[in-house]
Amino acid sequence: MDIMAFLKENVRPATGCTEPVAVAYATALAYEALQPKFFRTDIEKIIIKTDRDVFKNAYAVTIPGTGGQKGMAIAAAMGLFCDFQKKLNLFEDMDESVVARAKEYLPKIQIQAVTDIEAQPELDIQVTIRGKQRQAFVRLRYDHENVAELIVDGQTRQLFSGQKKESRKFVLPQTLNEFLTIVQNMQSLEKAEVWKGLELNKKIAEEGLRKRYGAGMAYELLEMVKKNILADSTVMKVRIMAAAAGDARMGGVTMPVMSTSGSGNQGIAALIPILVIGEILQHKDKMIEAAMLAHLITALAAQDAGHLSALCGCAIKAGMGAAAGVAYLLGGNLAQITDAINRLAACPTGMICDGAKECCASKLETAAGKATECAYMAMGGRSLAIDNGIICAKVEDTIRAVGQISYSMVSTDATIVKILQNKA
Repeated sequence: MDIMAFLKENVRPATGCTEPVAVAYATALAYEALQPKFFRTDIEKIIIKTDRDVFKNAYAVTIPGTGGQKGMAIAAAMGLFCDFQKKLNLFEDMDESVVARAKEYLPKIQIQAVTDIEAQPELDIQVTIRGKQRQAFVRLRYDHENVAELIVDGQTRQLFSGQKKESRKFVLPQTLNEFLTIVQNMQSLEKAEVWKGLELNKKIAEEGLRKRYGAGMAYELLEMVKKNILADSTVMKVRIMAAAAGDARMGGVTMPVMSTSGSGNQGIAALIPILVIGEILQHKDKMIEAAMLAHLITALAAQDAGHLSALCGCAIKAGMGAAAGVAYLLGGNLAQITDAINRLAACPTGMICDGAKECCASKLETAAGKATECAYMAMGGRSLAIDNGIICAKVEDTIRAVGQISYSMVSTDATIVKILQNKA
């Protein structure tokens, strides 16, 4: 497998929640396509249409640099003032003056009903910028950066960003044993690239501890530790760090995180447990290998469970990745890593996703903490019996089983989105 190609496609920095950022990216692309003889003052309407899960994740999440404003409308308006070439880091240099100018365009933004609410999950973002005489349409599909269509004034244009899903330059192995071979044979440049993600997510966690953001879940946990309501343990350190990163990211901090399989929160859930345990063990190389294993397991789970669904990706995808990574970091063998993943799958698989929002920090700390617990339990030497629910003797079958459950919950996902639409 081409590791660098895998990292380029699956492990990318992102500033802010990836779904509204992708909407902003599509808006920026559409506006750029109308240049040079089209101005923001020429805009009469911006029409946004997305799949149900992009709608769900962009519904109530705080947009970086806005002082607490939420939702895809302000994100799209900000896209008009951003450099499309920054892709998922469009918002990294956002300031108050840009936000103030963007707010003037909010009355012109129309968010339409989601595309086929009962369909199987598939990322789909459509943005149309309409002027009196001109129009541009951009469609992102399968991936936040993948431009599937670009139509200007009725004419299809050559795509200037992204590649089609089918052009993937790597083949993802399908077994844990193959993954272990990959991580144990990484080259120095590949390791350096993986290390960037650990450093990036550590910084945002530290920022979340420095100042109270979002729902302040990390602060609440710290307060309970001080009052001896919760124990000051290794697992609690993982939970607090994951919550802090989630607080900062969901609270709108203008800092990037390293995402995995299309989600910044999954990047937090997958990497923070490995970071905390790795720093305790003081084994950098092993930590990097564990992080790579977490990325691979998360990608395999995402392949089976889909991009977004009714199930929380931090629990069912990144959670399994983190459990595998921590078990590997602790010296686990194939059987023990398998057991760590199975234990995780046996517990928080039913955690639903009702959209990105401030209290996702709580889901993050739950998933990260449980993944760490499962890894330590697996190192005890006694595997969880395979008659426990959906877990299987082959860990790959467990991951597929979770994916099957995810895909079977289309009606649940649609119900969640309908509730959010009624609230809106």
